[in-house]
Amino acid sequence: MDRGSAARPAPLPSGDVTFMFTDIEGSTRLASGLGAERYRVVLHRHRALVREVLRATGGTEIDTEGDSFFVAFHDAADACAAAIGIQTALRGAEWPEHDGHSLRPKVRIGLHTGEAWPSAGGYATPEVHRTARICSAAHGDQILASAECAAAAGLPPAAVHRLGDFELRGLPGATELVQLAAPGLPTAFPPPPVRPLTHHLPADLKTPVPRPWEYRELDRAFTTHRLVSLTGLGGCGKTTVAKAWARRRLAFHEHGVWYCRAGADLGTALLRALGRRPELFRPALDTAADRLRESDALLVLDDLDRTHAADIAQLLHDCPRVAVLAVGARPLELPGEAKRALGPAPDDVSAAILAGYCEERGAPWTAADCRPLAAAVEGFVPALTALAEVTALGSPGVALRYLSDDPVGALDGGGRFRAAVDEAVAAISGPARAVLLELAARSGGATVDAVLDLCRQRDGSLEALVELVDVALVVIERPAMDQAVYRVPAPLRWLLTGTAPALAEAPAERTRPAVAASLADRLVHPVNLDGARLRAVA
Repeated sequence: MDRGSAARPAPLPSGDVTFMFTDIEGSTRLASGLGAERYRVVLHRHRALVREVLRATGGTEIDTEGDSFFVAFHDAADACAAAIGIQTALRGAEWPEHDGHSLRPKVRIGLHTGEAWPSAGGYATPEVHRTARICSAAHGDQILASAECAAAAGLPPAAVHRLGDFELRGLPGATELVQLAAPGLPTAFPPPPVRPLTHHLPADLKTPVPRPWEYRELDRAFTTHRLVSLTGLGGCGKTTVAKAWARRRLAFHEHGVWYCRAGADLGTALLRALGRRPELFRPALDTAADRLRESDALLVLDDLDRTHAADIAQLLHDCPRVAVLAVGARPLELPGEAKRALGPAPDDVSAAILAGYCEERGAPWTAADCRPLAAAVEGFVPALTALAEVTALGSPGVALRYLSDDPVGALDGGGRFRAAVDEAVAAISGPARAVLLELAARSGGATVDAVLDLCRQRDGSLEALVELVDVALVVIERPAMDQAVYRVPAPLRWLLTGTAPALAEAPAERTRPAVAASLADRLVHPVNLDGARLRAVA
């Protein structure tokens, strides 16, 4: 320890304190190669130069051990000036030579600003440990600082090179590291030898069933848009698809992929995902926007609704290189938003999803076993979820017979499917409900012209159709390039009309008018499902 050579001013810095750690890269190897006497000359000259700069910049030397310094500053700008001054002084000094090479020590410097209060002549705070970890992540001749330090110092963009977010050993959250630049100092260094934090995607408990078609659709949308909404009925797998797709995009975004559930305060949720803390007296969203302002990043924001639209618009405006995948029941309806509704899955995918549900419940049914049942519900994932229990406890054949005999009862296990449908229908407009019930009565669907003809007495029928497609209550099928058929998925038709599906294992088709009337009364009143026209919309 070398404590006595530097007078310690009182009081020590408190409040927002900037800490500095320095040490010589490869000092052990340097000492063993030079021998004790020659290394002592190098070390003492290094200490003298560092202390001369600290006296000029107001740094308080807290501790010196071997080749390292621990220093505190009242002002972050002074600390940054000291770091640059130390590196400049070391490069400008004369040093002994060995085999024609200068023995100038290569010093690495770490800086960090945080709240700290002195105690017993020193500091006991995680901010000190963070500074030490930042120093250990630097290379010789390099100055690394936290983004908090650079911001507190008010450094201009030309003086800061942002390196990204990193996980520092033993410390929670992420630390954004920046490299300080100054004339005469080197700028090219290898990446910091610590693990970069590039995403906040939750780990999957099991591998999701791939849905490559949806992934390609999202890829295509993001080639020309920065905001894409992924919508659909509750339980259709939006979150699973969004996270699986986002993992495939990690290599495309230099500053990471960040996932969070929005909740009531999107800014706070986003800061938590980024590993950042809110700032006092400042909206959390503004703090998050500052962190992302220069970032090439992808945000996967789940459980969004239209109350979040203004926050998303602000983020996209303030952060020109950020892209957003907005996951929710409905689109945000922002300018420039690309919409993707998650509809039914192909039979092989939906069969694998149902087999996965069965496996979770200890049943032996494979995707091949589940394929007829998945095909019967047209790959409608919320319906597969509703049938999972009876399929696992019985068999796919039992579930198929149960579905044919009593489709509403089979799909209403636990009430989740009905609740998801009711919630989706409650959120749409009256004209959209009218179109929904008209299309539900047509198992083959209808063309745009047919929909307009069905509802030609009502204004806004085409907009109503768009609304239904956006929330995946209606799917689009294209039998030819210049044709489009709009159809209600079969499980929704059965629930809306009470009509049993015609299946090979099932008895003859029959209707359940009491169920149909009850549900129709909740959706639109009065409604005549047997008639050719919808007379009134609530």
